[in-house]
Amino acid sequence: MKLLWLLLTVIVGFSGCASMTKEQCLEADSTSWERIGWIDGSDGWDPNRRLAMHQDACKEVRVLPDRTTYMRGWNDGVIQYCTPDRGYSEGLSGSSGNSGVCPPETRSLFDDNVDLGLRVYNLRNQINSLDYEISSYEKRLRDPKLDKETIRDLHVKIRNRDKELTHLRILLHEAQSIPIIRY
Repeated sequence: MKLLWLLLTVIVGFSGCASMTKEQCLEADSTSWERIGWIDGSDGWDPNRRLAMHQDACKEVRVLPDRTTYMRGWNDGVIQYCTPDRGYSEGLSGSSGNSGVCPPETRSLFDDNVDLGLRVYNLRNQINSLDYEISSYEKRLRDPKLDKETIRDLHVKIRNRDKELTHLRILLHEAQSIPIIRY
């Protein structure tokens, strides 16, 4: 039975759009629906949308999710999602999260930490973009057929991008040194 729980947890957690297989629907009992709800809540799913996906996935085998049990699990799971750390993690991944599922008392804290994470994410992307741009200029400089004016222009562009890069790295260091907001 524990192996079934583990398998169900992994498959449901990573399943994306097809929320459940027919076999999972047939094997689900009330305890499973509570666990499925907990997983969905801890992943930040809107309960109505996700439960509708489960209903759709299970309708062919005529299994109806147990909404009451599912919601009991979801209510416990969403507490795990709506934390400052999870908000920051969502932002670091480039996501704006789903604070709409969070209780009012944790929503703004979650959003503030998403913003902190997104700041770091965006700065990293800008730095990567500039690194790529500088590399492409440096690669062009290896062309022996370039005239002096083009070479001079490329050096100016590299110098300017290096200045921008230095500034962005300072901003990134500052953004990364801001602690996660806990209260």
